[in-house]
Amino acid sequence: MRRYVDGEEVEFDPNVAKVSKLPDRMIVHGPDGSYSAVAVRSGDKVAVSYKGRVYQVETTRPRARAGTIGSGEMRAPMPGQIVDVLATQGDQVIKGQKILVLEAMKTQQPFAAPFDGTVESLPVKKGDQVAEGAVLAVVKANA
Repeated sequence: MRRYVDGEEVEFDPNVAKVSKLPDRMIVHGPDGSYSAVAVRSGDKVAVSYKGRVYQVETTRPRARAGTIGSGEMRAPMPGQIVDVLATQGDQVIKGQKILVLEAMKTQQPFAAPFDGTVESLPVKKGDQVAEGAVLAVVKANA
């Protein structure tokens, strides 16, 4: 099954991981353990929060657009509240390091650095309400 994740074409193998659906989230059982995931559909796109990152999954090749994860820009996949901010502007971060946590639909979604870099922008603070699509953080890749 082919899908586009953050603009990159990937092939999903249903034999690698099993997904159990719960009323408010999914549990993904794979070779490296079981992890909770949250998926929210918006039109033909699905935002999936999994293992500290939010991925945009589409069934058709996305058009080129600014603000993709490759740019280091992290956007709210849905309206919610910032419940934790773990970095500050100017911080050096490593790939996978949590930067902030968004709570939406009673589920916390951590946002992690997509690559090693510097937090260039962090326009939110704990307690802020954010709209869908709001820029939460921007990480600039190390040269």
